[in-house]
Amino acid sequence: MDQGSQGNDGSLVSDGTSRFGRQDTSELRLFTLNVSGPSLLRATRILHFLSELDPDVIVLTETRGTPGTHHILDWYREAGYEVVAPSTIASGERGVAIVHRVRSIPDAGAVTVDLAHRLLVVRLAIDVPVTVIGAYVPSRDASVAKITRKQMFLSQMISLLKGLSDQDCVILMGDFNVIGRSHEPKYSSFRSWEYESLVEIASCGLVDAFAELHPGVAAHSWFGRTGHGYRYDYGFLSQHWSTRLLHCAYIDEPRHQGLSDHSGLLMTVAASDTPSLAGDDGRAGRLATPRDLQLAQKPRAAVATREAVLVR
Repeated sequence: MDQGSQGNDGSLVSDGTSRFGRQDTSELRLFTLNVSGPSLLRATRILHFLSELDPDVIVLTETRGTPGTHHILDWYREAGYEVVAPSTIASGERGVAIVHRVRSIPDAGAVTVDLAHRLLVVRLAIDVPVTVIGAYVPSRDASVAKITRKQMFLSQMISLLKGLSDQDCVILMGDFNVIGRSHEPKYSSFRSWEYESLVEIASCGLVDAFAELHPGVAAHSWFGRTGHGYRYDYGFLSQHWSTRLLHCAYIDEPRHQGLSDHSGLLMTVAASDTPSLAGDDGRAGRLATPRDLQLAQKPRAAVATREAVLVR
């Protein structure tokens, strides 16, 4: 995957074009990862990991107004991806960002929540319009202020979901800082309204993608200092779109490699009738770049050789 070159300091340098390493456009791969407000060095390592994984849509949570976060988002902007992120994040706050290389529809509308930097919405054109929502639910302690903040955010997020049409295709991903009632192991620290938030998401017509494909499997995406595991990171999609769900799994490499204290979640859905390049007939699809067209004209052997090179 030759999406950039290596700088003198070991950083990954964008070549200014968005090239799609995976030529199969019959699938849409979505990935969410809590990046824990990375340092510049860790941000560079996260970029290498994401370049290898090569998802079409990335939901990054716990972004911050720091050089590390800016480095990741700027790299994708320079590579031709669309980056949806808060213009500013206050010191000490955390946010969410959505990075994608799928043609977008400019009608997502304003998100009316108090912590708008933690909840973002984009509309993507697959074979049908798809609403992608990235969320980073606040964590809490036992203080009234933190409890109220988390309750308010969850309530406003669920109101947003309820306001979407039943016919909409919706994908919701991110770090929710809640677990379900069937979670193993059990924890006494969660309150009934936190468990209920996942029930309310389901009542909005959304399916927990991992649980749908792996019923009864106890998975964890974050581990506390005591070694106890929690499933905090989720991917949901509309019930009527669940027949397109092909794959959903937790990717532990970010946690094992010290890129984050969370595992990522990779979800793959069928994007039927999606052309590999957007044509002149106006059909929706991935946006072709000059490099796409260059590669399409090259002999297949040359393309294969180039794609085998991964800059580390």
